[in-house]
Amino acid sequence: MIVSSKAPLRISFGERKMKVSVVVPTYEERDNVKLLIERIARTLDGRDYEIVVVDDNSPDGTAEAAASLSQQYPIKVIQRDGKLGLASAISDGFGHSSGDIVGVIDADLQHPPELIGDLISAIEQRYDIALGSRLVDDGTMENWTLWRKTVSRGATLLARPLTEVKDPLSGYFFMRRAVIDGGRFKPIGYKLLLEVLVKGNYKQVKEVPYIFGTREKGKSKLGLDEYIKYLKLLCHLYLYKAKERLKSAK
Repeated sequence: MIVSSKAPLRISFGERKMKVSVVVPTYEERDNVKLLIERIARTLDGRDYEIVVVDDNSPDGTAEAAASLSQQYPIKVIQRDGKLGLASAISDGFGHSSGDIVGVIDADLQHPPELIGDLISAIEQRYDIALGSRLVDDGTMENWTLWRKTVSRGATLLARPLTEVKDPLSGYFFMRRAVIDGGRFKPIGYKLLLEVLVKGNYKQVKEVPYIFGTREKGKSKLGLDEYIKYLKLLCHLYLYKAKERLKSAK
């Protein structure tokens, strides 16, 4: 089933018993989406869960490929009007989800779906947010060039004054829905987690090490525009924190 993204955004904490919603933002990932969904389903077998695919009108038929699996798995496909950005796709997916635990995983298989179980377990134990971290012990980036590692390190250092989390730019994370309840988020670019860490309602964060894998099919969507959007996001978040400090001082 494919539904319009024009449905009203709903972010509220329900009282069901820890249903899990996995949001998968996609753009031209037809070659990966089927395998990804199958691996998520195996990982969450026996749990109450849903997979929410948010597709930015991929011309390669990604949305249709995902929707074709809806008879086998609990899948909802949200098809948007154009390429509107990763962070906004995730936010849109959260709004269309119904889980008490909500999370996001990339469609390109660089995030191992098998880690979802560990992330959810951390939340069920006591944490508010659990993220796949490349920057804690035993975490790493597989086959990255020196240039990409340098850029990533620089981007992380720029975010360091905003949060104590070691990998605040991770794109692989799960959280209790209460973390984002009532929050005013302004999704910009790729890095929604960083905004959640700055604005969200939470106490404890768990970083779970993982190996960020190599893309096997398709091509990366990361380009100069996304670097510029990241700088805009930083400006927005630093200004937000400055305003919050002024409020607290009054």
